[in-house]
Amino acid sequence: MPNPLIITNQNIERSSFKSVNMVGTEFNDVNLSETVFFNINLRGAKLGGIDFGGAAFSCMNTGEGKPKKPAHFENMEFDDCEFKKCSFEGVTIINSKLEGMKIDGISVLEMIRIYKKYRNSK
Repeated sequence: MPNPLIITNQNIERSSFKSVNMVGTEFNDVNLSETVFFNINLRGAKLGGIDFGGAAFSCMNTGEGKPKKPAHFENMEFDDCEFKKCSFEGVTIINSKLEGMKIDGISVLEMIRIYKKYRNSK
């Protein structure tokens, strides 16, 4: 059984962790700005209270080579964010603000309005 480390009020700036097992580790009130995460397994992780302004996310999936486990996003602010070359297959958007949202330059609210008008005319 590993001996857990309890690190409190320490400056470990510019530290490097490679090939480290951190299953069940807790981070609370931690400044990870400008930190690089690569080849990270966050399966089943819970993230909250995060300021991700200016962050970049790439090459993320919900289970490459494993049974897919859907990710859940709730109370998120994606204002002015950009999604490029993403798969939204099977994505559901519920009770969300869509003002200003565009897909390939087309207003999502306008698409919904036209769709509802078309559906109701049948």
